[in-house]
Amino acid sequence: MTDNHVRHEDGGNGRRYQSVQCPPLLTLGATRLAEPVATPEPYRPDQLSHTESARLVQAKADAEEALTAYHSRLKTAGDRMVDAWHRAKVGLHGLEGLLARRELGAAARQDRQVQREHATDGVEDRRHRPYWQHQSFVWAVVLISALYDTVFFAGSFRDAIDAPDDVRSVEYWVSFLPGVGIFMALTLAGYWLGVPLFRHRARAERRRWRRQLGWRILLRRVFVMWRPEDEERQPDELPWPSWVLPVSFATLVVGVLAVWAWLRGSHLLNSDLKWPLVGLLVLLSASAIAFKATAHNPAADRATRAGRRQRKVTRRYDRLKARSEKHLAGHEKAWQELHLAVEDAVTGVWRHVTDAWTEIAEGRARHGLTGMVAPGFVTSTDADASARALFVGLTGPSLRLETLRVMQDLLDRHRPEVLIAEQTALTEQLNAQLDAATVDQWPDPAGGPTATQH
Repeated sequence: MTDNHVRHEDGGNGRRYQSVQCPPLLTLGATRLAEPVATPEPYRPDQLSHTESARLVQAKADAEEALTAYHSRLKTAGDRMVDAWHRAKVGLHGLEGLLARRELGAAARQDRQVQREHATDGVEDRRHRPYWQHQSFVWAVVLISALYDTVFFAGSFRDAIDAPDDVRSVEYWVSFLPGVGIFMALTLAGYWLGVPLFRHRARAERRRWRRQLGWRILLRRVFVMWRPEDEERQPDELPWPSWVLPVSFATLVVGVLAVWAWLRGSHLLNSDLKWPLVGLLVLLSASAIAFKATAHNPAADRATRAGRRQRKVTRRYDRLKARSEKHLAGHEKAWQELHLAVEDAVTGVWRHVTDAWTEIAEGRARHGLTGMVAPGFVTSTDADASARALFVGLTGPSLRLETLRVMQDLLDRHRPEVLIAEQTALTEQLNAQLDAATVDQWPDPAGGPTATQH
């Protein structure tokens, strides 16, 4: 039989044993492997139990460990974004230099001034140069004339220095060296004649009155008094044309070439061709000089330089602007890549903390020690992920997320909006500079009755 959960057995001697109570059960207390001995008591919703605190500490360690997996991606994206920022700043620096030097406005003002000065030229625009007077064609004509004279006179030069006609001798090739001097002489004579010719034409075109001219007046002005009255040059007019040196030098060049042509023609068997040959060589040399002289047009050259300068500066502005926009687009893409990398890191880190709070909320719902009403959610827009909270009144341990703070600060200091605003301001200032240079400061003389006469 049993008494008080103690079994009694009757021995053979008939004796009864006293009942003995079992020793108390030993426990390890409150551990992770066993429930605490103390009876759980209700606590406020803004407090954390030991179990909840332990779960949050473990989540903190897991989150900080997970952040190390994003270091490589964050560093690569950050370096790429900083490099893109500096490239964009270099592109903006080019626009700043163009703005500071005022090249765009200066080129536009020069081109506009040229157009205004020749607005009243009419059909015969002084800036016009016939296509056959192109610089390359003029130089080709002068060079061909010099080469022809050199080859033609090479025999006379060899006779003068007693050089053989053997192409293997040095003297044979030396006889062609005067061709360089002929080319220089024709070029210089044409240029010297072109300068006073253009000045004379420009002054003659501006005269409003012309006096009568008869043979007596012509002879008197040629042999007695070439300039019968004093003349005054206005400050905006071209210098006086000077004919003495250009005419003298051109006459000397043509005369020397004519003498050498006469010497060369003296070796011909048919003496009747000597003087026609001299005339042909003189005509060829004089034509080359005249061709070079008539091609001298400073008005056309100035207009060409002004137009070329404006096109060059405009192309440079367009090129700098396009390069700046390209660098800005590259920086914006790099900024977005870093921003996405930071967001992914924040999400990966906070997943461990969110899981811990989820388990805590589920545990409170089961034991009900904090009540059945959960605390409200935090709706803060704070970008600092280390101090982020999920429930109102409940905070966990702060996370060591210095890497995320550095990356977030990097994003804040290198926002694309800063560069875009800077480029917009530079572009507006350059466009304003160009507009101010192209706006007429005086009425256009060709504008009709509304034009103001000066």
